[in-house]
Amino acid sequence: MKLHVFLHRGLTLPFAFLLAFCLLLVGLALPNVPALAAQGPGTLTVRGQVVNGTEGGDVPSLLPVTLHAVDQVQGRVATYNGTTDERGSFLFQEVEPLGGGSYVLVTDYAGMRYSELLESDDLPGPAELKVYEVTRDISVIQVNRQAMIIADVDPAEREITALEVLSVANTSDRTLLPELTNITNPADINFLRFSLPADATDLSVQSTLPGGDIIPMGTGFAVTAPVLPGEHEITYTYRFSYLEDSAVFNQRLIQGAQRYQVLAPVSLSRMQVAPLEAKPRIDVSGTSYLVWEASEVPPGRGISLQFSRLPQPSLTSRLVRQVKGADLWLTAIPVALAAALAALLVWAWFRAPGAGVGANATYAAGLSRGDFRCLTRREQSRRQSLIQAIALLDDRFEQGQIEEAEYRPRRHELMGQLRQQTSPLEREAGS
Repeated sequence: MKLHVFLHRGLTLPFAFLLAFCLLLVGLALPNVPALAAQGPGTLTVRGQVVNGTEGGDVPSLLPVTLHAVDQVQGRVATYNGTTDERGSFLFQEVEPLGGGSYVLVTDYAGMRYSELLESDDLPGPAELKVYEVTRDISVIQVNRQAMIIADVDPAEREITALEVLSVANTSDRTLLPELTNITNPADINFLRFSLPADATDLSVQSTLPGGDIIPMGTGFAVTAPVLPGEHEITYTYRFSYLEDSAVFNQRLIQGAQRYQVLAPVSLSRMQVAPLEAKPRIDVSGTSYLVWEASEVPPGRGISLQFSRLPQPSLTSRLVRQVKGADLWLTAIPVALAAALAALLVWAWFRAPGAGVGANATYAAGLSRGDFRCLTRREQSRRQSLIQAIALLDDRFEQGQIEEAEYRPRRHELMGQLRQQTSPLEREAGS
């Protein structure tokens, strides 16, 4: 723009040409060369350098580098290939400019892929793509904070939905690259692992780590992604059930935790979490939470979390749950039939001449002692437990958690025990 003004004021063309040439020489001599500069009609030049972030690491010379220009408006991606020189510098010429797009630098180094996202506004300065040497030592990982947030409690189903949020740091200047093929004993495992309750379902994992897989492992899962130096976030959600008003979760904390917390909304003010220490309430996005906390938990030590005083289902919810979760022919229909027969029997007995004595009384007494007997509260509790055990076994089989060879004999055994808890008249009605 300044050159245009000078010419407009009457500078001669030879002088203007000489001035432009001098400015070009000065620009080449400056150490901070812009990452993106005009190169010709409608094209740009992208400059930068690949830097080894590991102290004493090799200079990444003769390293292939790729530039992806992503046009978010038109949905197009242009790819440019280059190679670093002996100082790690790279240069891309004749790059198509983007109005509202992004540029991504990518390179592979020491078995790991590194990338850097550059917005158009980031390009006045030189681009830098940092790489690292690798390590297999899992001890470089530190969990600064892990928080288990009770997102929801369903009293009717006696089920808890939990969200775990972790801040994980690689404290070294090397990338942790997991070994996935040469594992002969547990000490060889060098990727991130996390615990889950024994009956956890609906696991969903998200993280800022690059690549990797989520694999089931023991009573939890593992994340096989590499971990670059610096801090990263990992979140996962799951559901698990509780019995009566309590639940136990052996939180192993395999990587340890500088601070471990359990957070619950104030609506669960009666809930207790042992052996953690209760802390003052905190406010998160306008919602107040109860807090329990433990500090400086060593790797692998873990905490046996004991949740108590959890919400209980209403009487209506319990009845609906029992009918829905049980075998209808073994619960609802026999019980209803037995109640109806009992009502008819009492009605007929009181209407009969000489009620309370004679044949009708003897017949009623015989029924009460024999086939038509009322279950005691202990027997009812036992039968309900057996029905719940059968339903849980069926669910585990349908979800593929147990094999059919184990499922069939166990279900046959439970059904046999359930039939023993059913009176002969109920068994006849159920059949």
